[in-house]
Amino acid sequence: MDLSVCKITKRFKNRTVLADISFDVGPRELVSIVGPSGVGKTTLLKIIAQLDRPDAGVVNFSHPPTKKHPVIIVFQDYVLFPAMTVRGNIGFGLRARKMGKQQIGFQVDRMLDYFQLANMGEHYPSQLSAGQKQRVAIARAMIVNPAVLLLDEPFANLDRNLKMETARFIRQTQQAFGIPTISVTHDLEEAFAMSDRIGVLLDGRLRQFDTPKQVYFNSASPNVARFLGPVNTIPEDVFARFQVNGYNGGRNSSGVILARPENLIMTADEEGPGRIVEKTFAGHYSAYTIDLQGTAYTAYSQDDRFMPGQRVVLTLKPY
Repeated sequence: MDLSVCKITKRFKNRTVLADISFDVGPRELVSIVGPSGVGKTTLLKIIAQLDRPDAGVVNFSHPPTKKHPVIIVFQDYVLFPAMTVRGNIGFGLRARKMGKQQIGFQVDRMLDYFQLANMGEHYPSQLSAGQKQRVAIARAMIVNPAVLLLDEPFANLDRNLKMETARFIRQTQQAFGIPTISVTHDLEEAFAMSDRIGVLLDGRLRQFDTPKQVYFNSASPNVARFLGPVNTIPEDVFARFQVNGYNGGRNSSGVILARPENLIMTADEEGPGRIVEKTFAGHYSAYTIDLQGTAYTAYSQDDRFMPGQRVVLTLKPY
């Protein structure tokens, strides 16, 4: 199973929420659509899940979803049945299909083991953490062997220290079950960690759709670059200062280079054109602000020996 989203447009009253959205998802691929809150990400998921209709465009599936293999959406509030145990929630879809009790029990046990919930089977949703609720919701979706899995803000209710662990688990699960998956989120680090490809949705339009590395280091526009994190704009008249003459990576249509702070390398030089004006400890690296010809540039470095006032040379390291 794979799918393609073709020129989807959606309007609410006089406001266009989604405009001409197109992308594809391969049969074993995990795609994330990232964007700020309110940009239309959940609306897009609902259209793919056929819970809403677009004003224009179509979603094509290589094999149309069926009742036996549906498109399943897992919402950010999980929508677990509060009066059912974990076991009851996970097995709900199979009971709705009138599957035999013994077979349901076998399938539910398999999901409980896989999702590390074996000791939670008789608990109720109110007794679970946010991370456990999410695993129950995904297990309930996976047990019916969906044609496509859709995840709506899968990290929204999780503590920060659980988000990356959950991203890895989602990726592992998606690969193990081989189900094409689309996640919409504004949690960028986690989206980069788990996705095969990423789409950036800004102002109702899909501004870029590519691999995480390409989207991050070779952003299609300054707006995309800034949404994904800090970025330096290097104009053509200072290319020589950064030793980037002849370098095309990261150069946009305006001729400037959009460079991430981790791609700027500092070298101490008493006669260097740059001067460090600020140093901030950020955990596993230090963030430096460097003044070069009246423009401030940001560089990240694990070398903690640089100090404010020090003269440096900045070099752009291709990704």
